[in-house]
Amino acid sequence: MDAITSLFRDSVEFANPEYLAIVPIAGLLLAFGLVVFALRLQLRPARSEGSNYPLFGHIKFWFFAIAALTLVAVAAARPFWVYGASSFKRGDVDVIVAVDASASMWVKDLGPSRLDLAVREALSLYTQDLLTPGDRTAVFVWGTTALRRVHLSSNAERFVEEVGRIGPPLTLSGDAFPWDSDIATAFESIYLSLDNQDRFESGEDDWQPEERSDRLVLLFTDGDFLIDAEQRSRLDIALGEFNRRGLAIYPIGIGSRTGVNVDTVLLDYIRGVDYDETLEADLDGQRTRLEQDGINMVVQRTGGRTFSMDSQQLESANFLRNVVDSHRSISFQLIPSDDKQEVWQWVVMLAILMFVVAMLLY
Repeated sequence: MDAITSLFRDSVEFANPEYLAIVPIAGLLLAFGLVVFALRLQLRPARSEGSNYPLFGHIKFWFFAIAALTLVAVAAARPFWVYGASSFKRGDVDVIVAVDASASMWVKDLGPSRLDLAVREALSLYTQDLLTPGDRTAVFVWGTTALRRVHLSSNAERFVEEVGRIGPPLTLSGDAFPWDSDIATAFESIYLSLDNQDRFESGEDDWQPEERSDRLVLLFTDGDFLIDAEQRSRLDIALGEFNRRGLAIYPIGIGSRTGVNVDTVLLDYIRGVDYDETLEADLDGQRTRLEQDGINMVVQRTGGRTFSMDSQQLESANFLRNVVDSHRSISFQLIPSDDKQEVWQWVVMLAILMFVVAMLLY
């Protein structure tokens, strides 16, 4: 019954709804007629032999007149039927974007730097209309530590602004952030930050994390991270917490498979001003390339999928669209269109028919 009511409410509109104010008045008149009918029924004398007491009598004209009045009021409101089509509606999603901003992501083995390509692909969530207004995004940037740049929000402008700011620092002096890729710290920061926001939004003191299917993590990285025994232990715990919350990770691996020397990133800086000789010596002989082993391990542990970009011509938009849509719930609904048909003429004809029947029965 509720479904029928909802369908009628979504499919019928009125051009002049102010005339519907007459309908409640007609309802009062109907109630008055029912009271009179009940009193007459209660007070009429007992039936005797040969007597003829019709059940409704002339009062039936009152009821038919009220029905005609109601229909005239509805016709004056000019109802029209809105054609609709049955459609599937996809639910909203939460997309957590985690960008590897370590020094290996600054190399330009693909033309633009790996980090520039990561920023381009992350921005495609909005530039390619992969997300809808109800979706929420968060941004984390990680290297030696992890920083949350944007908490979960549907503010697309803030997402675009903060992602567009991601890049190498102006100088390389006194900043340890880019010289390691601590992926365990990144994952810890992500699930703990989401927990804090969920706890605050729920307003419940005894809030506990739960598994949900409308969230995913997009990991933009070259996979060039070393995992020692201590990090592996923390990583195992973090990935277990991801599975507990239903958080699948979808890495977008960026970089050439042949590799390049890490010290090429120093070409964009001035020696002795932006960095010193000790840094140049530390980077000497180090190479970086797209590493699939670490990426595949993350995918296998969380049930995600991966996409590799070993050329600047490749784009991940289709991959991102598919993985984002795979986390959307699906509901069935009626989508109104612009096609309308006025039906007030039929209501007027029904009102006239009611009045004619009332006259014939009077």
